[in-house]
Amino acid sequence: MSDFDLLRLPSLLDPTAPAYKDWFHLNLFDHAGGGVALVNVLLHGAPADERARAVGAALLHAPGEGWCGNVEIAGFDEATIVPAGILLANVAIMVDPTGRTLHASARLPEEALALDLRGTAAARPIRIEFAEPFGSGWIAWFVVPQLRLQGQLTLGGRIFDLAAWTAYHDHNWGRWFWGEDIGWEWGAFAAPAPGPLFVLAQLTDRLHRRRYPAHLIVVQDGQSRTFRAGVTIRHEGRAEVPLRRLPGALAALNGDRARPALPARLTVEAAAGADWVRLSFATRAAAQLIEGEPMRPGYAFIHELVGGFEAVGRVRDQDVSATGLAVFEYVT
Repeated sequence: MSDFDLLRLPSLLDPTAPAYKDWFHLNLFDHAGGGVALVNVLLHGAPADERARAVGAALLHAPGEGWCGNVEIAGFDEATIVPAGILLANVAIMVDPTGRTLHASARLPEEALALDLRGTAAARPIRIEFAEPFGSGWIAWFVVPQLRLQGQLTLGGRIFDLAAWTAYHDHNWGRWFWGEDIGWEWGAFAAPAPGPLFVLAQLTDRLHRRRYPAHLIVVQDGQSRTFRAGVTIRHEGRAEVPLRRLPGALAALNGDRARPALPARLTVEAAAGADWVRLSFATRAAAQLIEGEPMRPGYAFIHELVGGFEAVGRVRDQDVSATGLAVFEYVT
């Protein structure tokens, strides 16, 4: 398996270019303070089309303080787009083509939030290709499940050294239109180093009634084990938490989506041979990122649920029981 990874920009002759999507995604976990951060940069639309958009997001949830951060939207000609990175004015991610390192930054002075970091892979990258259709097209993933961090995050007058935080990175790309009958459930569940990390991924329809086979990846001591069958996901309750909705203009246009039914709790079970895992997650807060499709009418609603998790299990004759912080993504 190749570890090589770059943006998958379509050629000028690609007839599927209008449905093009490319997405660098990073999650950060402050186990001492309980904070969870996400940094995303996204391309959607045919690069030669003036309607195509680059989107950046930097958000941090701090216990007792709530969400800070924001979303940035620009045309392709307003962003710097290179094979290894997407750089907007306020949010940027650059990757090493080998998949071993990345650099991320954010500058949001109105939110008193700034970030500069370098992440180095602590586990081998994993490539996941979904064979099932995804809307009118398809989706693929490249996952760097654990990273060691250098750098700092600044919030107001406080400076956080990221060396003690843990991190997860992935790269999604494919062909689909926001607003199609698509959804997904994804989660990164991270224990403090040197503990395990769990990654959940399942494609669905928009209402989450039709589900494709789920994957659960368990990473321990730099080694990964992927459950490709025998994975079940169960939701319980409805999360009664304030919802941060971004960007504000799209939130105002979609007032009917201000109170989505999001799970309060999640249970994931996986078993294969002698290996097994049972994981439970509880929602503490939620944000809604609204993705408008630039090439035709349509919206998707990416819900970022943050909270804590507990896991028990045994994989490759090792105990993978752990507690920690998590992000669970619920897309409708």
